[in-house]
Amino acid sequence: MSVSAPTSRTRFAALSDQARACWLDPAEMEFCEHGFENASLNRIIAEAGESKGRTYHYFADKGDLFRATLERRLARLGTLDGTTEAIAGAERQAYWPRIAELCRRLAGALQGDERLASLLRTLHQEAAAQRAFAEPLAQLRGQIERVLASGQSVGAVRDDLPLGLLADVALNLLVTVDRWFAINASELAEGEEARLAERAFSLLMTPLLPPDYFGKTDT
Repeated sequence: MSVSAPTSRTRFAALSDQARACWLDPAEMEFCEHGFENASLNRIIAEAGESKGRTYHYFADKGDLFRATLERRLARLGTLDGTTEAIAGAERQAYWPRIAELCRRLAGALQGDERLASLLRTLHQEAAAQRAFAEPLAQLRGQIERVLASGQSVGAVRDDLPLGLLADVALNLLVTVDRWFAINASELAEGEEARLAERAFSLLMTPLLPPDYFGKTDT
């Protein structure tokens, strides 16, 4: 049986953190300063002190490098796997409070990370950046669908609409809220971002609730 050759992405993932930083540190500075379209891959390569041949061994194109740069910054928020597993295993009464806690934790982390906010602004404002990050967004949608399915099983999420439709609605709302905060957060007064983020959670929750959710009692 033949073994497929490693892709540029898997080759890059096999490098040490220090080796990956040789590209990702200058790439982060370039994307934060110039956005995606105006970022120069040649400038990044020169700042990294690497050759074009070696760079293309690890990155298919500039979009691949942007994806790796944003994924590294997002990883600093901490893994979501354990949290989503906890949500998936929650009873009805604990389901939405656990999601609210996850949203609060992520909002708090985002508020103190201007570079991540800059990369997210680029993601939301430039179509080419969105295409480069399409696969991670698809993976996020898969996570959302699994979490919603678990919510349906305990009566915390409505089941009168197709699960795929609910996952699309939830992802679109998340992206819309994130886009608004990424673009407008710098203009908000101190403490206002946290207050608005708390209120915005109701935008995510309300369309997904069963019609009789608040009238239910546990048996």
